[in-house]
Amino acid sequence: MSARTAKQHTAQASSRRGSQFSPSQPNLNGQAVLDRLAALRAARDPWLPAWRELSSQIMPRKGAAFSGQGARLDDEAVFDSTPAHSLELLASALGGLLTNPALPWFDLRLNRSAPDSDEVRAFLAHCRERLLALFNTEATGFQACVHELYLDLCLFGTAVLYVEPDQDCLVRFSARPLHEAHLAEDARGMVDTVIRTYSLTARQVWNQWGQACTPDVQKRALEDPDARVNLVHAVFPRTERDPASPASAHFPYACFFVEQDSGAVLEESGYHELPYMCPRWAKVSGEAYGRGPGLTALSDVRVLNAMSRTALMAAEKMSDPPLMVPDDGFLGPIHSGPGGLSYYRAGSQDRIEALPVRVDLHAIEAMIERRRQSIRRIFLADQLAPEAVGGTATEALIRQAEKMRILGPVLGRLQTEFLAPLIERAFNILLREGELPPWPKALPQGSLQVDYATPVAQAQRQAEAENLGQAIRYLQPLLASGDPFHLLDNFEPDAMARHAATLFSLPADYLRPQDSVAAIRLARKDKGKE
Repeated sequence: MSARTAKQHTAQASSRRGSQFSPSQPNLNGQAVLDRLAALRAARDPWLPAWRELSSQIMPRKGAAFSGQGARLDDEAVFDSTPAHSLELLASALGGLLTNPALPWFDLRLNRSAPDSDEVRAFLAHCRERLLALFNTEATGFQACVHELYLDLCLFGTAVLYVEPDQDCLVRFSARPLHEAHLAEDARGMVDTVIRTYSLTARQVWNQWGQACTPDVQKRALEDPDARVNLVHAVFPRTERDPASPASAHFPYACFFVEQDSGAVLEESGYHELPYMCPRWAKVSGEAYGRGPGLTALSDVRVLNAMSRTALMAAEKMSDPPLMVPDDGFLGPIHSGPGGLSYYRAGSQDRIEALPVRVDLHAIEAMIERRRQSIRRIFLADQLAPEAVGGTATEALIRQAEKMRILGPVLGRLQTEFLAPLIERAFNILLREGELPPWPKALPQGSLQVDYATPVAQAQRQAEAENLGQAIRYLQPLLASGDPFHLLDNFEPDAMARHAATLFSLPADYLRPQDSVAAIRLARKDKGKE
């Protein structure tokens, strides 16, 4: 994490302020934003059929906007709840592994080249506690919306989280539906452009932008305040700016709010950081949108729903089979329900008979169960299932570590595209708002780094810790009788001790600064001379 010119921005009151157009970019206007939106929408259109089917087959409430049905819940294609349940479990597991509110899931540390002192340690400890409190505060909405983000991520492969300054709670988090977002990447494959389409009521638009609204919107705000107004929020990097200027027109990211129907610009400002976090589960090079477990499981989900529907029809036929009735032996309609009476002519030998229906429901249920197991495996139920009772504690830890290492490559992208920019964005907003202690003068910019204390990160560190312990055990016989071969001259015990503390995610304030350690050793040496 870097301070992002902390001294310059600490005195600024917010991360985004309105201003006039930048004179160095005269082509930035509402129509240019709408043209860019049209291009990104055309690039996104091939993904819509897959997203519609994913939502209709697994979680219909996620796909109402994709199908143009508004808030209508169309679950006619869902005949088995296993895919939705597996999706919920995976999203909940991600929340527990990555952003668990009951655990300190990250820590702030210094780079090895950064100076260490009591002032810097106090600064890091205060920042860490303040950030954790921010993420766990109900008013910010982080824990409420992050579960929706994980659901989108696992279902569609792409999710969007908006992080904005707020006057009441400093920072507000909101998960945005995927249908609103249109994404573009930079040359490194990282999302740097987000154009979001959404709607507000005319009254809400008027309350937020006032006289900047078009006359039509102002009229509707008075006559029909609940009428919807289509808006565009575009965020993209500025190609020309003055980094030394404090004006928002020269911030690294441009921000436009545009009325979609008229093309009128309601507000033009800027951001210090990209306010949208857009993690992807996995992606193909050159694609801006990700692919998640939902897309992998889609074929199994289709078959499962079709088989479940067929099994229900077969069971219904067995419980209420079709009837064979002679064409002239009975009077009136046939009543096959409980207590029903059917009349036939006196002297007639004809009877009502059931049409034979031969269905092996056990075989059908076995086929359905195999599909269910396949879907559960795709949604990582095997890796996330709790350990069975039995074996020693060491064996259980080894098995759990193996499971976490299997998840490492999958969740590594989430740390890069979600957790790192999330913490950086929140840290810089608090720093600019004066909610953190002043940046230490002795600490250069770019000296901070984030260490993740999640179970996945801890499992990855255990392999390195095991290598360290194995090397020490291997040398143990040669160190007997006071190190006769002077092997310890090859090692730096202080570096090994501090590295071990890092491997096991000990808080930074548990270790004394190196200057304090040197002073203690000097005092001990002087005392020994006496």
